[in-house]
Parts: sequence; structure tokens; C-alpha cells
Amino acid sequence: MAVFSRYCFVSAGALLLAACGGDASEQPDLTGLDGDATVNSSEPQDDAGDARSGDGLRQFEGRLAQGTECAVLRTPDGEAYAVNLGEGDFTPGDYVHITGSLAGTSLCMEGAGTIAIDRIERRDPPARDRDPARAGGTAITARHVAGSWVAKGVNANCEKPDFDVTRTGAGRTIIETRIDGLPETGVVATGDDPAFEWADGIARMPIESRGPDGLAVMPGDGPVVTLAGHRITGDGVVFVKCG
Repeated sequence: MAVFSRYCFVSAGALLLAACGGDASEQPDLTGLDGDATVNSSEPQDDAGDARSGDGLRQFEGRLAQGTECAVLRTPDGEAYAVNLGEGDFTPGDYVHITGSLAGTSLCMEGAGTIAIDRIERRDPPARDRDPARAGGTAITARHVAGSWVAKGVNANCEKPDFDVTRTGAGRTIIETRIDGLPETGVVATGDDPAFEWADGIARMPIESRGPDGLAVMPGDGPVVTLAGHRITGDGVVFVKCG
């Protein structure tokens, strides 16, 4: 792969002197490149997770997960890219579409590269991403949901759980948390249509397992609410069980 500099071009066969002289029409177009940039000669890709757009930006689509230093985008085809979300209102578990480019250098050294975001938006996941297999084969049962839970991420603190789920003497499974900043107690429905169910006009929130220790809380049909300070929007918020 050739590397272009602002000052000259070095090839395997010859060194061009005289300050890279020659016909300006034959010089490489350096628009938008910095001194460390390389020219990527790979062909456009057609898969849903990573495709090229006409203006040189690339299109990425997939589900956000928590990485080591930054968030990670996992595409439906199994690719992984680091993503620096900055102050954006996106969390692990969101299914998103990103227009951007791969950064030349980044502190987020994970996956196939780091996406420099030009535009990001939530999307409904494709049918194959909704496959129950992504839940790790774990069913929603009273035993699975019982315990203390915190939102997945670097700020998770089991000393201050986001919600607690317990079983009552009457055999009901209840959740205790805060909805829009106020204490709230609800019922956990399990079985074929699992959800957190509330009184006071709060819409039920569907839930999905994320492996043996994960639980995704999805938005209901009503107005957007916060659960323990976490906005339940898009593809929901993933919580993990405290040990």
C-alpha cells in the first residue's frame, strides 16, 4: 500500500526529487488527509454491517457493547469496531447506524479499528439480531431475575444497585427501583412475555435475558421514562446481576 506525504512520494523504484515537482494534475489528491494518513485501496463492502457511501464515508450498523476503553460496535456479521461515543446519549445494548470513517490512530485499541463518528442514530434491529439465541439460551424465570442489578458499564456499583428483585411470600416476584426519580414497586412477569409491570399509569417494560447474568430492559409503549436514572429508549438498557 502506498503512503502519501505532504512533501513527496517515495516508490520502490525511484525517489522523486525537486520538491515533488511535476505536472500538478499528476499529483495525488491530499484533500482531507493528514500527515499520517494512508490510502486505502480496498473495495467497497456490501454487507449490512460495513458499507461505503458515495462521499467516502463508511456506513456501520450493529449493537453497542461495553469495551475495555470505549464502546464497541458489533455488526450482525460478527465484526467489531471501537467507537468513541463522547457525550452522546447512547448506551451498551443500543442498536445503531453510524456514518463515519476509521480513525488512523485512537486510544480505543479494540476490534478492527476505531470509528470516527460523523452521524449516529438508533435503528430497529434486523430480524436476525432479534433471534432469541443472542440471549444465550437463558429463559426469564423468577430465579434468573431475583437479586440486585446495576446498569452495565464502567460506572456499575453494586453497593448502590439500580433495582432489586425479590419473591414475596405470596409467590409474586417484585421489583423495587426509582421511576423518573420517584420510588416505585412493580411486578416482574416471567414466561413467554416477560416484562416489568407497574401501576400509576407507567407502561410495562419488556425484558430480555442477556446470558446468565444480563437483563435488557426495553421501552414500553408510553412516554420515555428513566429507571434508576437510566433512560429506557431505543433497544433498551442492559443491566447485570451483582454477585
